Amino acid sequence: MWVPDAAVSRRTFVAGATASLFPLTSAAARQRRNPVARGGTFPSAVAAGAPRTDGALLWTRCDGVGKAKLRFEVAEDPEFRRVVRHGLAQATPLRDQTARLAVKGLEPGRPYWYRFATRGASSPVGRFRTLRPADSHEPVRIGWFSCQRYEHGWFTPHAGLAAEEDLDLVLSLGDYIYEEDSTPKVPERRDPSGRPNGHVETLEQFRQRHRTYRGDPNLQAMHAAHAVVPIWDDCEVEGDWAGEQESAAGNPSGPRSIPFADKRRNAFLAYFESMPVERSRGPEQFKVFRSLRLGRTAELLLLDTRQYRDPQPCRDGSLDSGTLYCPDTEKPRKRLGAEQQAWLRRSLRESPATWKVLGNAQMMMALEFPPGSPVAVDSWDGYAAERRQVLEAAKADGVRNLVSIVGDVHVFFAGQLTTTGRVGGTPVGTEFVGASISHDALSLPGLPRDLSDPVLEQLPLVNPHLRYARFRNRGYATLEARPDELRVVFKGVRTTLTPTSPSFELARFRVPEGATDLERG
Repeated sequence: MWVPDAAVSRRTFVAGATASLFPLTSAAARQRRNPVARGGTFPSAVAAGAPRTDGALLWTRCDGVGKAKLRFEVAEDPEFRRVVRHGLAQATPLRDQTARLAVKGLEPGRPYWYRFATRGASSPVGRFRTLRPADSHEPVRIGWFSCQRYEHGWFTPHAGLAAEEDLDLVLSLGDYIYEEDSTPKVPERRDPSGRPNGHVETLEQFRQRHRTYRGDPNLQAMHAAHAVVPIWDDCEVEGDWAGEQESAAGNPSGPRSIPFADKRRNAFLAYFESMPVERSRGPEQFKVFRSLRLGRTAELLLLDTRQYRDPQPCRDGSLDSGTLYCPDTEKPRKRLGAEQQAWLRRSLRESPATWKVLGNAQMMMALEFPPGSPVAVDSWDGYAAERRQVLEAAKADGVRNLVSIVGDVHVFFAGQLTTTGRVGGTPVGTEFVGASISHDALSLPGLPRDLSDPVLEQLPLVNPHLRYARFRNRGYATLEARPDELRVVFKGVRTTLTPTSPSFELARFRVPEGATDLERG
């Protein structure tokens, strides 16, 4: 166990605290009034996020201490022989006992290790990598995942993702939690905090949901291994919510106990408490769309396709709800909102990076079955006019090397991205869709649960812009961006019904620089 008192003096810790958090003129007096906690535990382990060229945001949760100070260290080595930052962080019941701090002044493009402690307890050790320098042409590697449903199985793929070497960061592309209860596939995965109406609604319920998920050991290992940059989709709030409107299906498990607007705000508050993300002040306090420059090789443009959208067409009709055709998918309908759409166009046009990578919560490529009928209008297929507007603008602005990476559909897909989302449009780039971490493979949004494998295998024939489809594996994906090509690898596990199952390679792809289609291998 790391006991900081034995490692460095109190005076050293206070002097090392960042000025923005602990002004030197009053740090000692504040520490006397609110001393470092004596006991406590770290049940959610640690996490890092919001990486920068000179630092990152560090996060933990410390139970059993109330409002108290924690100590932290950041080092250049996993043994903490070369400590470069140390100081104090505040845990408070007002934020569910979480503590966070922004560490700055570090060197770009290199790994660091960090940990928190009270007087008698230490957190696990975490690791993150600072972003590459702005002028770097080095290859960059990222991983991504989505759709981890606690009751559907263990977060087994995260063990493989945690073991990936040399990742610059990991993206969480939505559905980090599921607010709706479901029948456990594994007895040990029953959420003990039962809700009479089957949905999470209050702030404390959302906090408990995040705490339950963060107790998974494989998820903890992944967070400890890499900085994680998340965006949300729908299930962090409510399935298929749109802007300020609840799901068109309402609450199928029982009546609401509070208005949807209150539930939505509670979900946002718990998300920003529980994730290693920065929260702004004022009107943009819940803003999640942003960009990350990974040197000159790649720029990540992370989208929020929920908070600013109009309601889905045809009351969110889909194939499994009996809506075989929705005539309104081509009508003008906001998905990104005017501000975000303008930001995206400007960012794509002005980015000096070789590869422009869209972090998308849902597929931009069309997915139809039968031909001409979108599988689910909650996706970009239900907002076809804005999809065409966004992608035609990228084409008109001469944007090269556009790639979209996605979660959501619990399936591995890879294909060509066109201005219409399907064959017949002008090619503008490529798209890669990672399967779920643990969501049941048969719960494909918009597709009937009883579709057989032979029927599923027809989807690429109906959607010839798809170059690859894999339906029965849970897993994750990695992307390596180089000046001359992009490489993507899909990795799966045999089962998520056990805590351990080795990951293995499913498929490998490359996109040469300047191309708008992918190659296998």
